[in-house]
Amino acid sequence: MGQGAASFESIRLTPTIGAEVRGLDLSAELDETTTDSLYDALLEHHVLVLRGGPLPPDRLEALGSTFGPLAPAHHTYPNVDGYPSVTVLDTGPGNPPDNAEWHTDLSFRADRPFLSILQPDIRPPVGGDTLFANLFAVHDALMPGLRSDLEGLSAVHDMGSFRNHAYAEGGVELMNERMAEVGSSVHPMIDHHPITERPFLHVNECFTSHVVGLTMPEGRRLLAYLFDLIARPQFQVRVLWEDDVVVLWDNRGTQHYAADDYLPHRRVMQRLIVTSDCREVV
Repeated sequence: MGQGAASFESIRLTPTIGAEVRGLDLSAELDETTTDSLYDALLEHHVLVLRGGPLPPDRLEALGSTFGPLAPAHHTYPNVDGYPSVTVLDTGPGNPPDNAEWHTDLSFRADRPFLSILQPDIRPPVGGDTLFANLFAVHDALMPGLRSDLEGLSAVHDMGSFRNHAYAEGGVELMNERMAEVGSSVHPMIDHHPITERPFLHVNECFTSHVVGLTMPEGRRLLAYLFDLIARPQFQVRVLWEDDVVVLWDNRGTQHYAADDYLPHRRVMQRLIVTSDCREVV
């Protein structure tokens, strides 16, 4: 039996971003009314912390599929056997963390992904939190003159630090091959959410490499200022992982940072990405 929308409530975690969803039974199939309400909460809060995990891979895929089509296997990270859409993020002493950078998932793709879902598989005894930033709030905090200038600019997004994996695995040849395979994209620096139409700052320190029309020194100075602004805590929420936590976030207007403060312990997460929003009218 499906679960009705009235059975959960959203409790705001900060004034800017994030809410904890209480009363939602993730073990039950969610009916359309419930998923629509969950979607509305996501648009309002940008990041949702759910309880009732961890979900087995089939339930994780089922949850993601209620929002849209699932992304295929990742170009670098492994996946759960039999579930190519469920990516495994396994870091520790033998595989140091590579995601302690502010980023929006897969922003180097022309069609930015809509939704990400993340849950822990193996947690360190302490540390390994994930921080999320509200890029709508960052946009609104820009000085009006700078905001006006940015509205006319675009930036290049590429595979960023994934070069390190490719080089370690196969040297320059594989790095160039992987860069050609993954490609790059150009996004407006001031973008707009396709549903709410709210403007947000669309750059991130992991994947944004160049400002179109500026020299590299000019672009680096501008991007450095914007990255510093995004890193201010008033725009953020910090999620402390527990065994039963499942987090959903809208990539269209947020970015995140996985704290790498848990070594020499191991941290294993399972992530699923929904490529496009089935509720978006094209």
